[in-house]
Amino acid sequence: MKIRQAGSYFSITGVKVGGVQARLEIRELEQQPEMWNLFLLGLDRYKAMDQNDKLSYFQIAGIHGAPFIDWDGVQGSGQVGYCTHGSNLFGTWHRPYLAVFEQILLDRVYEIVDEFPNGPTKDKYRDASSRLRLPYWDWAMTPPNGGTILPASTTTETVDVTFPNGTTGTIHNPLYDYKFHPLTPSDFPGDFPPFDEWPATLRQPSDFTVNATSQNGAVEDVLSSPGGFDSYRSTLYTLFTVYQGFTQFSNKGSGGSIGNLESIHDFIHGTFGSGHMGYVPVAAFDPIFWLHHCNVDRILALWQAVYPDTYLLPYVNQFATYTIAAGTVEDTNSPLTPFHTDSAGDFWTSEKSRYTDIFGYTYPEIQGNPSNDTLKAAINALYAPTTNGVIAKRQATENPLDYLSRVELPTSLGSTYSVRVFLGDFSSDASTWPTDPNLVGSHTSLSSPAMRNDLIVTHSVPLTQALRKRYESGDLKSLDQDVIIEYLKTNLHWRIQQQDLTEIPRDQAPEGLKVTTTSIEVVSPKSASDFPHWVGDFTDHPEISGN
Repeated sequence: MKIRQAGSYFSITGVKVGGVQARLEIRELEQQPEMWNLFLLGLDRYKAMDQNDKLSYFQIAGIHGAPFIDWDGVQGSGQVGYCTHGSNLFGTWHRPYLAVFEQILLDRVYEIVDEFPNGPTKDKYRDASSRLRLPYWDWAMTPPNGGTILPASTTTETVDVTFPNGTTGTIHNPLYDYKFHPLTPSDFPGDFPPFDEWPATLRQPSDFTVNATSQNGAVEDVLSSPGGFDSYRSTLYTLFTVYQGFTQFSNKGSGGSIGNLESIHDFIHGTFGSGHMGYVPVAAFDPIFWLHHCNVDRILALWQAVYPDTYLLPYVNQFATYTIAAGTVEDTNSPLTPFHTDSAGDFWTSEKSRYTDIFGYTYPEIQGNPSNDTLKAAINALYAPTTNGVIAKRQATENPLDYLSRVELPTSLGSTYSVRVFLGDFSSDASTWPTDPNLVGSHTSLSSPAMRNDLIVTHSVPLTQALRKRYESGDLKSLDQDVIIEYLKTNLHWRIQQQDLTEIPRDQAPEGLKVTTTSIEVVSPKSASDFPHWVGDFTDHPEISGN
C-alpha cells in the first residue's frame, strides 16, 4: 500500500476550534441533537475516505496494528503495530492517538457545517461543532434509564440523520461497523479468525464463515453478567481508591500487584469475543474501539487529577512495537511514535501529553479543575458499591476485610485468553462461562503472536461483593472469617479459556500461571468525598487454591 500524501509530516494538534471542550459520554451526546447529528455525519464521511489516504479512517486505525505499514514516514519493522501494550507508555501513547483521530473527525464535521446554507440553522450547527469532541463509552457506570451497558446507538444497523440541505434520511450507522473498501486479504496475515475474509468488522461473530454476522446481544450478555460489570466496576473503584504510582496503575507490564487500568481495558476488549475488538492487530477498525479508548483515557485523566504528584517513571518495555525493540527503557521523553507535534518531525512524548488540555479537550468530572474532594465525590457517585460490601472479622472492633483472587497471567501464550474465577458450581459447557451466573470475574490478556514474551501480569478478581450476595441469599451461612475461608476452599474454582471460548486444560496451563486468594483490612469512607482505603499487609490464604 502506498501513502498518497508526501512532503511535511502531519502535525497533530488536537482540536483547536472552541478552546478546551469536554468529551461527553455517548449517551449524553445523543441528547444534544445538533452535535449528535454532526458526529454521525462526520464519522460516516471520515470512514468513507480513500484507504490510500494516510489521514483515512483505515490508515489511522491501522496505526494500532495491521496492515503493519509505515505511517507519516515513521519507519519500522515486524508483524506488530505501533501501539504500546504492557508498557509504561500505554496510557500516554493512546492520548495523541485519540487526538489525531478526533482532529481528523472534526475536520470532516467542519466540512459538513460549511455545506449548510447561510442562516440561523447553519449558525446553530457551527456553534454545535465548536463544542463537539469525540465521545466516550463509560462501560462502568450504571446505564441510564435501565438501558444496556453496550449503548444502543452502537448496535443498530441504521440511523436517521439530517443533511445540510435540510432533508432527512436513513444511513448505515457509522458506529455499527467498518466496511473495508476494499478488503485486501494480504493486509491481515497471521493466525487469527478470518480477518482476511470478513468484509466488515464483527462483534462476537456468529461463526467463522465469510457470511458471519455480529451478535451484539452476546457482547451485552458478557458485559452485564455478574462476572462482568460487577467485577470490573469493583476493580476500577479499587484502582481509584487504593494508591499505586502512575506507572503501576496505568499498565499491565510495570509490576503492579493489585490490578491496573490496562487489564480492565483488556477485559472489555475480550467481551467482543473472536471479533475484531478481541485481537490487537485489528481492534481499532471497529468504531467502538475509539469510544472504549476514550473512556480509558478519561479514567487515566481522572486518576491523574486525584493523584497529581505521580507520573510515568522509567521502565523496561516488555513488548516490541513497530518502532520500539523489546527491552527498551522508556521514560517521559521517549517519542510516542508515529505521532508528530509539528511538520518538522518532532514527536509527542509523555511529558508533552501529560495533560489533556494541550489537545483541546477535557472530561466533565475534571472540567474547571474541581477540588480533590469534589472529584472524589463524583467518582464515588459513579462507581462506589451501593453497600459497604466488606466482610466482617470476628472482632467487632477490628476493621472488616476485602477478599480477592490474585491471578498471575503469563503472556507467553501469544494470544488473547482469560482465567475465569467462579464461586459455586458452573457449567461444563465452556462456551457459556463468560455469562455463567457463578462467574465472579476474569483476568484477560489481550495479545497476539507477535506480542508473545515472558511477562507475567498480575491482576485481582474481587470476591467481597460476591461473598456478601451469597450471604444474603443464605448460601454462605456467616460472615465470620473461618466460615468464609471454608466456603472458599470448597466453592472457589478457576478455569482457563481461549478467546474462541475453548477451554485450556489446567494441566496445560502456561508456565507461571497462578491463582491465589488474599485478604486485607479496609477502612470505610467517612463521607461522600472520602475513599475507602486498605490498611496493613495482605494475608495470603494458601489453603484456598481453587478447584
